[in-house]
Amino acid sequence: LRLFLREGLPQDPPSQHPPQRPPPTPPFRFAPRRLRLGPQHPLFEDGDVHRHLYLQGVLTSLAEVAERPKVSEFSCHISGCSQVFDTLESYEHHYNALHRNVCSFCKRSFPSGNLLDIHILEWHDSLFQIMAEKQNMYQCLVEGCMEKFKSSKDRKDHLVTVHLYPADFRFDRPKKVK
Repeated sequence: LRLFLREGLPQDPPSQHPPQRPPPTPPFRFAPRRLRLGPQHPLFEDGDVHRHLYLQGVLTSLAEVAERPKVSEFSCHISGCSQVFDTLESYEHHYNALHRNVCSFCKRSFPSGNLLDIHILEWHDSLFQIMAEKQNMYQCLVEGCMEKFKSSKDRKDHLVTVHLYPADFRFDRPKKVK
């Protein structure tokens, strides 16, 4: 080992292989250049056809909306709600936004079933607080994000920094102490 350290690596004898040749040159050369094609050039034909059909569909659907017959006004059928509508679409929007995902315990309305499920778990499940003391229980509010947090404040920080929620966003109001 000392001899090896003193003298270094043994030198290999000169190679018997012939020197390598440079790679062959390609049969053609590519040099990019800018082409100016007129708007009627055949290259654009497919795109023009698709654009025309798209715009025709959009204009047709706008015309259908304008021609949609108005019905006589009707009110929301949920007790306590006095909202009045003149189109089925406006009623459907109202119902989906305010009446579809309602907590049966406290009657709060939520924009999605996922948020309703999280609300019921955190506000109305008696085991939630006990379990939250031992493990991360506060789920991220973004559907598909599987992160859980020790507190609702940690969750809010995550929503603001990772999912770019506004800093003044409030999903939950503070619990009232009984």
